[in-house]
Amino acid sequence: MLDVLQKQLSDIYHLGQVCDVRDYLITDPVMARALGQGRVLGDSEETLLMLQHGEELSLSLFLDAELLHRLRCGNPMENLRADMLDDLWKVFEGISHFNCMVWKAQQDRTVSLLELELQGEIDKYVGTMLLAMQQADTSLLHNLHGWLFDNIRFHDDLDSEQRERYRSANDYAARFCHGLKQQLLANDAVALGQLRHFYRLQLGDKISHIHSQAIAPA
Repeated sequence: MLDVLQKQLSDIYHLGQVCDVRDYLITDPVMARALGQGRVLGDSEETLLMLQHGEELSLSLFLDAELLHRLRCGNPMENLRADMLDDLWKVFEGISHFNCMVWKAQQDRTVSLLELELQGEIDKYVGTMLLAMQQADTSLLHNLHGWLFDNIRFHDDLDSEQRERYRSANDYAARFCHGLKQQLLANDAVALGQLRHFYRLQLGDKISHIHSQAIAPA
């Protein structure tokens, strides 16, 4: 499942050869907290662990074993249900963060935490929408934007800076994704081209693009 979801996101953005996320996967929360050196929230089920030594970047992706088990049993690739979405979004977010970090490193470009979170929110929406389209789930297509961007709750342990970063990422992604459903349904080639262009912009240009092009959700 992870390889299929990673390939889906990598293909959307034409990222080329990306390291297999399964080779960097940690499913044990105790190990994740030890490697995270206090940066992993106590009940987190998804975290990208990063450590930089000079120009060398070390990555691991923590996805909780029980979360992955629930998804595999539910089989969202064939029969996605609303009660699977929270688990699926955590997986999409983790893979999105991993892909973005690897691609940026390959391009010798820096990436901020806000940009990672913004791209993660967009990838949750786009990846889920494509699955819903493949399964002809009109209810999910209709409700997805509201479920993902309106019904949000931030972790109680976030500090004010973290909470503001997540709130900004959610708001920017909601605006950017507002018109994507109709674009993907009408002409997915055009929409995918826009997604690939946006992915390669610097964060400041991404925010400017959102302000100038996206329509605020009603």
